[in-house]
Amino acid sequence: MIARMIKLVVGLVFIVSAAVGAIFWTTFRVYVPPDACAVLVRKMGDALPPGELVATEGGQRGIQEEVLGPGRYFYNPLIWDYEVKPLTVVKAGRPDTWEWIHSLTEPQRDQLRAGKFVFRGEFPQIGVVTRRVGKEPAPGQVIVDRESGVKGILREVLTPGTYKINPYVYDVELHPAVVIPSGFVGVVTNLFGEARSTVGKVPEVAPVRPEAAGDGTEPAAVAAAPSHDVLPLAEPGQRGTLRDVLQPGVYYINPKLQKVSILEIGFNEYSQVKETDTHTERISFPSDTGYLINVGVTVVWGIAPHHAAEVINEFGNIDGVLEKVIGPQLRSICRNIGSTYAARDFIQGEKRELFQRALNTELQRVCRAKNIEVLITLVREIEVHAPTAGPAAGEATEDLKRTIQQSHLAIESQITKDKQRQAATVRAQLEEEWKKVEIARENIKAHSRVMVANVLAEGEKLAAETDAHAALEVAETQQEVAKLDAQRIEILGLAGADVERMKRDADAKGYRLLVDALGGGQAYNLYTFAENFRPQSIRLFFAGDGTFWTDLKGFEELGAAKLLQPAADASEKQH
Repeated sequence: MIARMIKLVVGLVFIVSAAVGAIFWTTFRVYVPPDACAVLVRKMGDALPPGELVATEGGQRGIQEEVLGPGRYFYNPLIWDYEVKPLTVVKAGRPDTWEWIHSLTEPQRDQLRAGKFVFRGEFPQIGVVTRRVGKEPAPGQVIVDRESGVKGILREVLTPGTYKINPYVYDVELHPAVVIPSGFVGVVTNLFGEARSTVGKVPEVAPVRPEAAGDGTEPAAVAAAPSHDVLPLAEPGQRGTLRDVLQPGVYYINPKLQKVSILEIGFNEYSQVKETDTHTERISFPSDTGYLINVGVTVVWGIAPHHAAEVINEFGNIDGVLEKVIGPQLRSICRNIGSTYAARDFIQGEKRELFQRALNTELQRVCRAKNIEVLITLVREIEVHAPTAGPAAGEATEDLKRTIQQSHLAIESQITKDKQRQAATVRAQLEEEWKKVEIARENIKAHSRVMVANVLAEGEKLAAETDAHAALEVAETQQEVAKLDAQRIEILGLAGADVERMKRDADAKGYRLLVDALGGGQAYNLYTFAENFRPQSIRLFFAGDGTFWTDLKGFEELGAAKLLQPAADASEKQH
């Protein structure tokens, strides 16, 4: 019975626990999807101050500043509620979709020159954050720091990434990041900051004095025009254009705080030429003789990176440079200098070159004062028209050209004749020099033959003398060798005789010592006989007294026989 009650209690506890867990899981669980965040709303607590929508302190009722990221959380539904909001995504961009300067169309280039073009493509983004709740900003304060807790646009921006941001507390605006391609720089302008207290005076460049430019020298300046006001470049922290420019790259800059103007650096072309029969931008001016001169001019100009900020600060964009400096100055200088030349000067090549050189020098001086570099100014087209109107104007112009042409032909003809005369003189001198060269060549050949003969004779003489000296030295050497051979033979003979004598003396001495040692000559003979006696057989024949024959084959055997003879005789007597 007790065991049964225990099992029943355990079962009830398990069922109650499962029920409570299920209720807790389904009621208290807050699920936030991976691409969203949750804004908490407190149902109970202290009331918010008047005018406030978000609780900034703990225990206040209403929307909370804290947000929940993706995941599972457990909150009491009697106290808390929540709203699911999408995450804020700041894209990183795709460089393969970027459109650069080499692919721009002509209208896009015009927009770029005017400072209105934005490069196309999926560029990196930034998030400009505006705080909606917090302390009230000071009068005139728009940009605030993140940690200040003040309402307004935050100085810091969101770089590419994913963020959980409370939309009741912050507003996020997505803007493209600043991308500066190669060949460009970015000029930065502070939209907020301290005001600049000084204003710089930039003088207008003085025009040229016509009477001083006709000889091709640098024109003199007349009285300067009135100056105009240009704000100086701003220092860091001040409002205005900064001197330091941004090099090519990607920059995450707050567009509410700073403006970046993309400026192309290097050299560009600006032309005022005839485009069609009905449209022309050539520069017209009267010559010194009253003829109308139309010239087409091309200017190659550029902006250095260290002057980019000054140019943008003064002119705003490239169009401002062309419209305020290069265009009007080119027309003014061209007219002022061109009006000092006669009509025929624009037809002749020498004076045209002087005109172009003076125009280039003066335009470089004017533009350099505005921080603009002019590489070269080229006069491409020149037309000369008579001052009268109608068909007579064309005839007068043709007469002028014909007169100048004939004058030039006469001058060139005279120059040609002078050159031909000089050429004939040079040819005669050349012929004479050739003859001198031939004579000198023959002299050199004869002198060379004499020198060769002398060298050969001298060589043969030296060879003969060398052979004679060599033969003499050989004979002397052979004589010395013969003497040495005789001496060698003599020495070797004497040495051999001495050796033989010494050997015989040694042998005799040895025999003498041996005889003395044996006790006499008879003993020595017996010793010698005994040493050398080794016969294979002995045959003796007795034929009577006084005879002794033997077949011994050596002297020693004969000697031994003679020694044995007395012994044999004695034996016979005994018998």
